[in-house]
Amino acid sequence: MRGPDKAADHAPARPPAQSILQRKFALTGCAGALMRQRFVLDHALAYTLAAEQPDHGDAIERVLDRAFGPGRFAKSSQRVREVAAFEPALSRVALDQDGRPVGVCRIWRVSAGAPAFFLGPLAVDPACQAVGLGLTMTRAAIVACREIGGGAVLAVGAERFFRPFGFDVVPFGRLAMPGPYDAERLLWLELQPSALDALAGQIGAP
Repeated sequence: MRGPDKAADHAPARPPAQSILQRKFALTGCAGALMRQRFVLDHALAYTLAAEQPDHGDAIERVLDRAFGPGRFAKSSQRVREVAAFEPALSRVALDQDGRPVGVCRIWRVSAGAPAFFLGPLAVDPACQAVGLGLTMTRAAIVACREIGGGAVLAVGAERFFRPFGFDVVPFGRLAMPGPYDAERLLWLELQPSALDALAGQIGAP
């Protein structure tokens, strides 16, 4: 079902007047590109990734509140997570130099005619955005799903963000989510050959 809810299940970078990169390097051409890439790499290396642990919970809730606000509980993807099985070992958390969670990419087990993984929420604390943490966590979580033999990953969000990982928009009518949602933001990724062929219907409990 199509609906008015266009909210992504990943938190986009807040659009300040200038991003960190723009303030640091107002350069153009190859020199500017190289300096921006080096800045992102250096700052990304200041964080470490880890599987989610129980003691990360409170800090992650604060990150989600700052990234999404209270509206996150009204999303259709939240209805999916309410019946899904959380997989902390496959989820990835970004930790700062003091070991505090500043980003999260969660993975859940669901079913839609066949088993699949459901990715989200994906969020980075607004103070730590613009250094590639969202991309890094997403990539690591997908690798973890593939390594244990998962067949497919589902996500809700902007195709332009997820496309580099291999996600495509789910063909209209093939899958459904509880409540209103934007079908153009429902995405899937095949991890094993022909795994998408078996997926159809409502996304629900595994």
